[in-house]
Amino acid sequence: MTDDLRLPPPRELPPEVRLRLREAVTTGVTARRHAPASMLAAAAAVVLLVASAVVAVQLARPQSDEAAGGGTDLASQTLDRCWAAVGAAGKTSKVPDRKKWDKASLSVQGDDVVVAFTADGKPTFCETTSTMVTMSDPNAKPAYATGTRTALLLYTSTGLAAGVADPAWDRVELDRPDGLGISVSDVTKASHQFTSFTLTDPATTQLCARLQDNGTTRSNNGKASINWSCAKLPSPPAPLFSIVDRPGDRSSRAGRALGECLAGFAQPPADQDAYQPGVLLEDGPYQVVLGRTAAHTVACTTEPDSSSPSGRSHRLYQDTFIGQSIPVRRLSVPGLGKDGAKVPFVGIVPPSGASMIADFAFGKPVDITVADGTFGIWLPAGAKPVYPNGDSWVKTLDGKGAALFNGSVPMK
Repeated sequence: MTDDLRLPPPRELPPEVRLRLREAVTTGVTARRHAPASMLAAAAAVVLLVASAVVAVQLARPQSDEAAGGGTDLASQTLDRCWAAVGAAGKTSKVPDRKKWDKASLSVQGDDVVVAFTADGKPTFCETTSTMVTMSDPNAKPAYATGTRTALLLYTSTGLAAGVADPAWDRVELDRPDGLGISVSDVTKASHQFTSFTLTDPATTQLCARLQDNGTTRSNNGKASINWSCAKLPSPPAPLFSIVDRPGDRSSRAGRALGECLAGFAQPPADQDAYQPGVLLEDGPYQVVLGRTAAHTVACTTEPDSSSPSGRSHRLYQDTFIGQSIPVRRLSVPGLGKDGAKVPFVGIVPPSGASMIADFAFGKPVDITVADGTFGIWLPAGAKPVYPNGDSWVKTLDGKGAALFNGSVPMK
């Protein structure tokens, strides 16, 4: 199953969406007017298409079974891991035996792997990341969108939305109620399951679904017609379980720093073991270490504190992203030390990111440390933004030297 770039058919956008897009595009044009020639020559990392009242935004595309590399083997290995997690979670009495699991499809986005399968004929989903396993409840009763037989069975903090589609649908379009399309997903023929990496937050996002078929939306009676109504999807049942089965690295210097920082809180995060370490910044007693899961990014800071029994204090910043740049994003972390003079310039890059440079108005680029999908550097003295809006220019490359991002991010 894939979320290929099948653009939804054109339709009128609500006034507030038009305004939001106009502001975003205007901001982008202003920034590009001040961009260096090399930046203008580079391919854009994100494309926003706005033509009259037509808009389509494609933020993520999971790989197909074949593109994932050894789809059958990966699916089987993932299901084996899921079955082991069923036992670790103490849920074997709630799930049919592994021998009764039949794979329907596989979807992959970075280290986020999702297998849609049937467990003794019951539609089920299992999502794995580098550290966690989450499984839908095969015995849960679906809550269908009004007028359809389409329902969500799993919607996780990673943005994964998975469920069953109306038997008359061969593709599902997921939208926001404000008219912005999110994805178009294929539906498995036998079990009517679909999977989509929506990059949305289930805590703040309402999804709706409609049939989408090669640009033609059909009503449920099968007759070809244009029907812009989008059925709001009720919240899915609670997952059967979500556990950390492979704790993040705590043996490396960054891993130890992350573990110690997270453990330093009176109430450590419940999912602290799920975070893999990223960039570590150190300057004497001052420290910033990044951690990532498929769902969240955190920056954990440490600095001297004479009022604390340990002589140190910690602060945690989760998903404090600023700006609109994708896929490189800046985390807003206040400066450490006297008057906040030690300013961390930190954030995330694609998992394949290997190197990064930035323009801080010094006349030459500055190298930025990249590690495990994160970037970081203490802002050097005299660093200034290169754009009037306070942004700086950055360029991120993969291990083969291909550009993953060439654009601007907020400097402070």
